[in-house]
Amino acid sequence: MKKTLWPKNFVRIPGEDWAQGEVELLALKYDTVENHGWYSNLARTVSQIGDSMQDGHILLDYSGGTGILAGRLLEAFPEKRFGVLIVDSSPKFLRLALEKFRDEERVALRLIRYRKEQKRLDLVDEVLDPDFLAHGADGLACTNAIHLYYELPETLAAWHRVLKRGARVFIQSGNIRNPDAGENEWIIDETVEKIHLAAMEIVGEEERFSRYRSCLEDPAYMRRHDALRQKYFLPVKPLSYYVSALREARMPVVDISRETIEANVGEWFDFLAVYHEGIVGWLGGARKITGREPAHDVVRDRFSLMRLAMERVFAGKPTFKTCWTYLVCERSA
Repeated sequence: MKKTLWPKNFVRIPGEDWAQGEVELLALKYDTVENHGWYSNLARTVSQIGDSMQDGHILLDYSGGTGILAGRLLEAFPEKRFGVLIVDSSPKFLRLALEKFRDEERVALRLIRYRKEQKRLDLVDEVLDPDFLAHGADGLACTNAIHLYYELPETLAAWHRVLKRGARVFIQSGNIRNPDAGENEWIIDETVEKIHLAAMEIVGEEERFSRYRSCLEDPAYMRRHDALRQKYFLPVKPLSYYVSALREARMPVVDISRETIEANVGEWFDFLAVYHEGIVGWLGGARKITGREPAHDVVRDRFSLMRLAMERVFAGKPTFKTCWTYLVCERSA
């Protein structure tokens, strides 16, 4: 009889409200990034995890979203029987992951909920049951996400609590300021600020956007949208910040590497277009600020403006180079 991968009494798919609904369009749109060339950034992490995880191990895929990393791991190592527990704060993304892996015994799912009274997200050890916490995880992956965490020390401390001693932690991001970055390599989210600035220039120059110029003439209005953009895309922090935070969380870095990843401008537009409210929401007013949904013609103008701004930022080139940073850590006693 084949031994189960999961701890006693562990339920792979909890019977919660998010698991009962329909798959939503936003999740389907996001999931298309798996086919984008710049998502080759996962290849090194997949290899690192494959070298570390053994039969019977459990990997926490923290901020695992729609399950893109999990899918690549299962495809790359079909002969290995290690479990992947996808943990994410988006019920829409987890619902799509459920659609992909409902019948895959090696994948489990957990939702990180927002605690309104405390104005914070659950920590990972708060969403795992006692049997799992007693068992512990053998590894943790965090891909394309660590730069998004507002409360990084608390998040890392919770990682330490759920990991076994000696467990490996695999982190990577294109939004870490790496001193070894190559010449002309972009920090991926810094393109957003450049696109915003180019968009303002274009609105001031082109007649077809003239009806939006009054937005640019209202400093208070623009400041509110600047603050919104910085919530969508947090300011970039240096590599030393993450190395220090991981050391203080007793998960010291044992290996640092970097890779140049070429991104396609058109594919990057497709990704950013999902977040148009956070990038050029000042064009017509962001719903989170005005309380109103933008008209269809406003959204259409936002997309047109973003395309023009990206052409200007990337000088009409079809691709641009980015720097991805990879950290491997080890959970100490």
